[in-house]
Amino acid sequence: MLEYILDGGLLMYPLAACSIVALAVMIDRVRAFRAADTDIMALRAKVTDCLDAGRVDDAVSACHEFQGPVAAVLLSGLDRYRKLVARGRAVIEIETNVKETMEDYAPHAMEPLESRLNLLSMIGSIAPLLGMTGTVTGMITSFNTMAEMGGMEAGGVAAGIAEALITTGAGLLIAVPSVVAYNVFAKKIDRYVLEIEQTMKDLIDFISLGRASTQP
Repeated sequence: MLEYILDGGLLMYPLAACSIVALAVMIDRVRAFRAADTDIMALRAKVTDCLDAGRVDDAVSACHEFQGPVAAVLLSGLDRYRKLVARGRAVIEIETNVKETMEDYAPHAMEPLESRLNLLSMIGSIAPLLGMTGTVTGMITSFNTMAEMGGMEAGGVAAGIAEALITTGAGLLIAVPSVVAYNVFAKKIDRYVLEIEQTMKDLIDFISLGRASTQP
């Protein structure tokens, strides 16, 4: 491995740094998504049962038992709902206020999952460019050697070609898993966004059906 880095020239150092950062971000994001993983269907069922029975406090407690952005957004809405009902506000006011609260809090709930994903996207774009730059510098080295030797000298030319091929290969090997990981994580985030939107809709539907008068 060290031999390849040395043969690849100076550009192998930023490429190595990119690979380390990409791997660290992947591990960090896997841990973040595992921490946010929860049984969303069970959460919805438990909260719905509590709300149908008029036990808003129990619904809030149920959200505390679960983890992840869906539970956090739902908790913010239920907490606002409970406070407004206690103050005897009108159904339309409660519905609007709860919806705005959840919409405002949703980006904050998703931020822990979206954090540092831009680094994977950036590395996926930069690594091939660094590899191509190494290709150019390697070919320049080869042609300079040929010019100095006055013809084809296998040893000198081979060093430049090796630099070109190694940096190109390294750039692609770093970029491909970075792009794949970014898209996998982005897909997971999209799924959480859809779940949040559906959960918000369920709570708003509950309020709009005239149940806002239920005392917590």
